[in-house]
Amino acid sequence: MHSFKKFFRNLNIRAKLFGGYSAIIVLSILLCSFVIYSLMRTTVETNIERELQNSTAAILNMVRTTASVSIKNYLRSVAEKNLEIVESIYAKQLSGQLTESEAKEQALQIFYSQTIGKTGYIYCVNSAGIAVVHPNPSVVGRNFSTIDFVIEQIKRKEGYLEYGWRNPGEAEKRSKALYMSYFSPWDWIISVSAYRDEFKELVKVSDFRESILAMRFGKSGYSFVLDSLGNVVVHPIIKGNVFDVVDSEGQLFVQDLCKRKNGKIIYTWKNPGEERFREKLVMFNYIPEYDWIVASSSYMDEINAPLRKVTTILVTAISVTLLLILPLTLLISASIIRPMRELIGRLTAATGGDLSVRMSQAPNDEIGQLARHFNIFMEKLETYHNNLQLEIGERQRLERELLNISEREKQKFGRILHDDLCPHLIGIEALTKVLKEKLDKEQAPQTDSAEKIRGFIRQAIGKTRRLARGLMPVEPAAHGLETSLAEMAENIAEIYNVACSFECESTINLKDNTVATHIYYIVHEAVHNAVKHGQARNISIRLTTTAENLLVEIADDGQGLPENPNPKGMGLRILKYRTDCLGASLSVDNLPGEGVKIALSLPNTGNRYAKL
Repeated sequence: MHSFKKFFRNLNIRAKLFGGYSAIIVLSILLCSFVIYSLMRTTVETNIERELQNSTAAILNMVRTTASVSIKNYLRSVAEKNLEIVESIYAKQLSGQLTESEAKEQALQIFYSQTIGKTGYIYCVNSAGIAVVHPNPSVVGRNFSTIDFVIEQIKRKEGYLEYGWRNPGEAEKRSKALYMSYFSPWDWIISVSAYRDEFKELVKVSDFRESILAMRFGKSGYSFVLDSLGNVVVHPIIKGNVFDVVDSEGQLFVQDLCKRKNGKIIYTWKNPGEERFREKLVMFNYIPEYDWIVASSSYMDEINAPLRKVTTILVTAISVTLLLILPLTLLISASIIRPMRELIGRLTAATGGDLSVRMSQAPNDEIGQLARHFNIFMEKLETYHNNLQLEIGERQRLERELLNISEREKQKFGRILHDDLCPHLIGIEALTKVLKEKLDKEQAPQTDSAEKIRGFIRQAIGKTRRLARGLMPVEPAAHGLETSLAEMAENIAEIYNVACSFECESTINLKDNTVATHIYYIVHEAVHNAVKHGQARNISIRLTTTAENLLVEIADDGQGLPENPNPKGMGLRILKYRTDCLGASLSVDNLPGEGVKIALSLPNTGNRYAKL
C-alpha cells in the first residue's frame, strides 16, 4: 500500500487526473453494472423459471382438464345409455309386459353386468339418500344422506361430480368421478362411478399434443411429457424411451427427472441437426393419476441473451465514458498544467537571476490567483533585489576603496621606511663607524661600545627593510610583480624545502601597484595553503597575458582540499574577497590526492596592464 501511495504521489497531475477520474468512474460503472447485472440476472432467471413453472402448470391443468373431459364424456355416455335402457324397460312395465319388480330386477341385472374401468360400477340412490341399487348387497338399503357427495347428488340429481373415496382396507382416499342421470318414475339417481386413475387409456394425447408443442420459450425452448419410465408421451422431435440417455458430461438426467418427478434440473442437450451441446433448464411436475411428468424447457444461452445485451451495453457505456473522459481530462489537465509549467519556467528563470519574469494573464480561478500572487511577489522581490544590489554594490565599492586605501597607506608607510628611515639609519651607522675608528686611534675604552651600537643599528636597518618589504611586497616598477613573485618562489623553496618554480612569458607593466599587490597576496595565500595544508612537494607559479586577460595559475601536487572544508577557514574567503576587489574571476580545481589548481583571470579593462 505504501509503495502504491508513493507511486501515485510521484505521478504528474495529468496522470493523476486521468487515472483518478477513470478509476472512480469505471469503478462506479462496474459497481452499478454488477448490481444491475445481478438484479437483471435474478429477474430474468426468476421470470424464466416462473414462466416455465406457469407453462408446466398450464400443461398439467390442460392434461387434467382433457382427462376430466374424456372421463366425463365417457361416464356421461354410459349414464345416459343406462337411462335409456331403464326407460325402455319401464316402457315394457307400462305396457304390461313386465311388472314393476320384474322391470327393476331386469334393470339391476343390466347394471351389475357392466364394469366401469377396472373397479368402477353403477349404483343408484333415491332422493332420501338411500342406496337402492349397489353391486355390494350389504350396501343396499343403507342411508348415505349425510355424506357430502350424496348430498350433492340428491341436490343436483344429474351431471358430473368428482370426489374422494376410500374403500374399506384402503389407507387414503382416491380420486373418483361419477356421472348421474335421474329416472323420476322410480326415483332413481343412476350413478356411473369409477376411479380416475383407471381411465388413463381414455385420455387421448392427440387432444392436447398440438397445444403442448405450440408452447415455445425463447427461440428453441419447448415443452414435453414423459412417464416415470422414460417413455416419451409428447416431444417435438424424440420418440421412444429415453430413460438411459446421458448429456455431454455423462449425467443421467432423465433418470434423475423420473426419480424426482417435481422440481428443476439443468443439463446439456443437443437436438438432432444441432452442432453442439447447450445448457438447458427444465421445470417439471408430476400427474400421479396418469404417471406423467410434464416439463417445460429453455436453453440457458437464450435465457441469458438479454444479459449479454446488457453486458454489451455496459461495456459500450464504459468504453464511451473512457473516450469522453480522456479529452475532458486532457482539457482540464491542460488548463492546470499549462499555467503551472509556465510558472515553473518563470520560477526557474527567477532562480537563475532573472527577477523580471512575470506570469501571463490567467483566468479568474485558483491558478489565476496563484499567477497574480506570483507576479506581486516577483515585483516586490525585484524591488528588494534592486535596492539590495544598490546597497551591496555601494558596500563593496566602499570595502574595495578601504582596502585600496589601506594598501596605499601601507605602501606609503613602506616607502617612508624604505626611503626615509633606512637612509637615516644608514647615515647613523656610518657616523658610528667613523666614531669607532677615531676611538681606535685614541685607544679609548669606549671602542667596544661603539662597535656594539653600530651592530644594533645594522640590525635595525635590516628589520626596517623587512618591514618595508612586508608593507610594500611589490616594488612600484615596471617589472615589480614578476620580481616579487620570483623572490616568493625562491623563499618558499628555501624555507620549506619544496620545489617551487615561477614562470613568466613576458614582462608586464601593471599601472596600478594596488592591483599588483592584490595579485601578490592571492599567490602568496595559495602557495602557503599548498605547503601548510596540502603538504605539496612541487608548486608552480605561472604568469601569462593575452590582449584581454592577465592569467595567474598556481598548481601543486598536494593532498587537495578536504571534502568538507572548514566554513570558518579564511584562506579561500580571502582569495575570493581579493578577487572581487580586482573585478577578476577565480577558479579552484580540487583533485583529492592529486593537488589543487587555482587560476586567476584579470580582465584588461581600462588598460590596467601592458606588455613590455
